[in-house]
Amino acid sequence: MLGKWALGRVSYSCHFLIRSVFLVCFGQPLVHGDLKPLADAEMSEINGQAFITIDNYNVQQQTSGYSGTSESINTDFMKINIGADIETHLSIDHLEFGKYARYENGEPCPVTGCDPSRMQENSVADIDIRDFALGHYTRDSDGTVHSRPFKFINPFIEFAFENGPNGTRQVIGARLGFEKSGGILSGDIRTFTGNIDVKIDGVQPIVELFGVCIICVPISTQAQLQYGESGDPSGNNVGSYDPIRAEYIGVLSQESVEILGAFDLNTSGCNLIVIDTCHDLGKFQSVEIGKASPDGLVSNFFLSTQKKDIAWAIDPQGNLVPNYSTNHQGKLIANPENFQQTFMGSFLNIPAGGLALTPREAADGLPRQPTRYTDAALGLF
Repeated sequence: MLGKWALGRVSYSCHFLIRSVFLVCFGQPLVHGDLKPLADAEMSEINGQAFITIDNYNVQQQTSGYSGTSESINTDFMKINIGADIETHLSIDHLEFGKYARYENGEPCPVTGCDPSRMQENSVADIDIRDFALGHYTRDSDGTVHSRPFKFINPFIEFAFENGPNGTRQVIGARLGFEKSGGILSGDIRTFTGNIDVKIDGVQPIVELFGVCIICVPISTQAQLQYGESGDPSGNNVGSYDPIRAEYIGVLSQESVEILGAFDLNTSGCNLIVIDTCHDLGKFQSVEIGKASPDGLVSNFFLSTQKKDIAWAIDPQGNLVPNYSTNHQGKLIANPENFQQTFMGSFLNIPAGGLALTPREAADGLPRQPTRYTDAALGLF
């Protein structure tokens, strides 16, 4: 079931239009005169775009079971879209979401405490970023300072409702997202729960002499959140996929790395011959969201929290749910290509195409960009 309505939508069946509403909606100059009826033909020539629209849709989806029991849930979604372009500088001393005790990649521990026989997450929160900031400043050689704000286009707020027996309904998730976004995101990332797809492409130095690359190998691969060399207390899952409270990012174990544009080699644990493929997230103090995109913007950047594993709809083709299919019962099924899987707890999604690093940047990390500018003489902050 799909539905859409908008605040402020004009009905073409109306024959009269109040002058004050006409002025607000269409920005015409103030003209004194009597109210006159408009014919349907005249009304049909008027176009307008609502500032706020609301989308409603229903999906029968199978939860992933990654952080709990897999189950089929009938889910209603309500998405409130806001037509706005936002540029901002934002600083938060300590950004923390999902602070509770939980088992490794699993459900929260009960209020009575965690079972000591089960492996627990080392970190205390799903997302833990110190000195978080959006946007940055640059300075020319002559001292001129430029503001480089983080950009958001068309933000939205969305709620997920689970439909239970006997007409019961409860909220199981909410998210804040943006149709498009881009800019510098800075912070000391302690733990990260979510999705980051990083393109690593460029020349990998193998042998260097006085900072000059003697033997260099072009490589290309994709990095994801994972266990690192010390990320797993058992030491058994080094290089394995771990989107929940991850502390490392890199090429997953047994994933392919393209060498010299012609050969594919698979990683083993956190290594590819002499190349380290696991990197501490804390090394990346500033990352450019949208760097890998031609226009510097990416779609589907969002922060969500959910009581169960939920697949949130993405919008890569201009439609809320571009593709869906029906099963033998005629219910809507979530198409994985058009939904982003999230897990119980807090989740930050940085979509594919958002980040790009050279092998050198992946190995050495990225320094923090200036996120606050202070000049006492000019009074700038």
